[in-house]
Formats: sequence, structure tokens, C-alpha cells
Amino acid sequence: MRRLILLILWLPLAACETDNQYSSAYCSFVFQANLYPTSALTRAIGGTGGDFCIVKAVLENGVYHLKLNPNQGSYSKTDLDLTMMTAIGNERISYANMGHKQGLIIGRTYNGVLCAYDLQCPNCDNNYELKWGAKAQEVQCAKCHRIYDIYSEYSYIKSGDRGHALTQYRRVVYNQQNGRLIVNN
Repeated sequence: MRRLILLILWLPLAACETDNQYSSAYCSFVFQANLYPTSALTRAIGGTGGDFCIVKAVLENGVYHLKLNPNQGSYSKTDLDLTMMTAIGNERISYANMGHKQGLIIGRTYNGVLCAYDLQCPNCDNNYELKWGAKAQEVQCAKCHRIYDIYSEYSYIKSGDRGHALTQYRRVVYNQQNGRLIVNN
């Protein structure tokens, strides 16, 4: 009987240590892919799988730019630096809510599942930006040196100390008919 009581008391504590797949942090990002049909981000979300793109919002001279860094492929400079000149792109969207520090990793897994992850390392207090690793499906933190794999529906630590998987956002929808990508929680 005593063992049963201890087990019942221990189970909720053990459940607290499991990693949730999705972040509870607020995220809101909207992208009009139809305005940028050849961009690295449009190709990553519209493809069949395997392509991801780092997306960062940067304010330059009062106008937002989306700076894109794809995990593979070659692109022209204009497909990697998108000027948000429309009312939708520059006035109605708050890029401050685009992940922890205005950066996301967006794309499709090899199985074609659309995913979005935060660009900050979850094991370094969301203060260190991830960069592409040695392989197209990997991102790495320069501080803790963890390497995360992002090609399945869930990220996982491929090498480095144990810790949290990448911060993943729950709702990632791309409507090819109207050309709109939405990432939020």
C-alpha cells in the first residue's frame, strides 16, 4: 500500500519533467507568399519537403525587411532580403511577436509536414541564435554547442548535453490559394 501511495505521489512530478512539443509562448507571424513567389521562404513552405528557412525581421530606415537564410539551394539577393512595402507587410503586422527575438525557422520536413521553430536556443535562456549546422537538417547553438535535428515532425537534440527540444509553434498554416502563411500559438 505504501508503495502505491509513493507511486501516485511520484507520477505528477515525473510528468513535469517531460518536454512539451509546443511552446506556450505567444507567437504571431503572417507572410504573403504570393507577393514574393521566388523567395527562399515561399519555396520552403510551398515545396514537398526538406527545405527550411531562417526568417528574421529587421527594421532598416523605418521599413521592415525579412532576412532569409535557407538551409539549401541558391537564390538571388532579392529572394533573401524581402522589403515589406505593403500595408500588410509593414503596417498591420507586429514583428515583435515573431518568436522570442523576431526570428523563426520555417519549412517542411521530409514527410512534407509544415513546421515552425523559434530561432533562439531553448537551453540558453532564449538568448543565443541558432545557425545552420553541418547538414541541411541541423541547427546549432554557438554557446552550448547542441545540435538539433529538425527533419521529423519534432526537433530533437542530435548531439550535446541533454536538454529541451527546440521551441515549436503549434499552428503553422499555408494556404496556397490566397498565398498566406500564418504561424501562431
